Amino acid sequence: MKPVTVTQVNEYIAKKLRDDLNLRGLAVEGEVSGLSRSGQHYYLTLKDAGSQIRCAIWGQNASRIDMSLVENGKKIVAVCDISPYAKNGTYSLSIRYVEALGEGDLAAEFNRIKEKLEKEGLFDKKYKKPIPEFPYRVGVVTSATGAAIEDIRKIITAKNDFTDILIFPTAVQGIGAVNSICENIRAANSLSRNGIKIDTLIVGRGGGSPEDLAAFNDEQVARAIFASEIPVISAVGHEIDFSISDFVADARAETPTAAADMAVMDTYKLREDIERSSKILLTSIEQKIGAERRVLDSASALMKANIRSKLAEAAGAVDKAVIMLRENDPRRVFSKGYAAVTDKDGNIVPSATGIRTGEEYDIIMSDGSFSAKVTGVDLN
Repeated sequence: MKPVTVTQVNEYIAKKLRDDLNLRGLAVEGEVSGLSRSGQHYYLTLKDAGSQIRCAIWGQNASRIDMSLVENGKKIVAVCDISPYAKNGTYSLSIRYVEALGEGDLAAEFNRIKEKLEKEGLFDKKYKKPIPEFPYRVGVVTSATGAAIEDIRKIITAKNDFTDILIFPTAVQGIGAVNSICENIRAANSLSRNGIKIDTLIVGRGGGSPEDLAAFNDEQVARAIFASEIPVISAVGHEIDFSISDFVADARAETPTAAADMAVMDTYKLREDIERSSKILLTSIEQKIGAERRVLDSASALMKANIRSKLAEAAGAVDKAVIMLRENDPRRVFSKGYAAVTDKDGNIVPSATGIRTGEEYDIIMSDGSFSAKVTGVDLN
């Protein structure tokens, strides 16, 4: 028997599927899961209790579909055609019309728990604890082997050389995940209370289907997060994924990477900022000192000028006083032929009216003195 190639087999199967009229215009009922978008195209999985199938809504069909009906957890009826891909030997359904059928089991449970906890006040902002800016230690409750922990490690170590990372290896999906998450949140708090302080706790996992993320929608997990004394950042799945954990945590990050970025300060940038600020401060101080020195120099020069002016003014006054003293010096008057008359007590007699006939007076001249007895007084 002549063998055929893999390509020939896949192309044959693909042609058979395309030619099968029963696989065209199928009305398929299922729950939407794993919805994603790339450009104008949408990709999802339709599933029921027993199986699932990949589907695509191409851009030309998306424009004619009410895409609000196509959400994770919703049950829909999708009118679609088989779409085999010979190169990979796979097939999917190409959806061209959608009708709503009802809410899926996972979505219904999500909404039930969300409504219950919201009524109890577990989402209230007044209970939200601030996330520390400078954590000494960050705890991480996630799988020890998944991409999430590697992303968290990479981000924290790339931007921070101060904060320690403490990992609590956790089952994040499947049987036992809920208990594992709750136990590790409690273990982190116990450790923090007993000497190994944890400043921030990241709880989460990387992306996945709604079923993969289901543990983070569990009521027990929500209550464990709410009861945590350590501030909790919830980081579950991708940006479009929302979990009950997100609502009850102190902060929500779109992804584990974003949680790591949110949890720690960029110490390298902080040092650069401090160094830059120090240089600016030093320059400012030098400029201030220079300005103050100029003001001081100006004030000093003005003060010196004022002192010189005052000294010159005082010197002029002294000179004037000296001249006046010289002009009024009795000896200077005496040198011109004048004399002073004093009585027997040494008092100057300023007027002839004070002279008494028969009294003896001293006559003081520039080069000596003599006594004289008055024999008569003539008044003008």
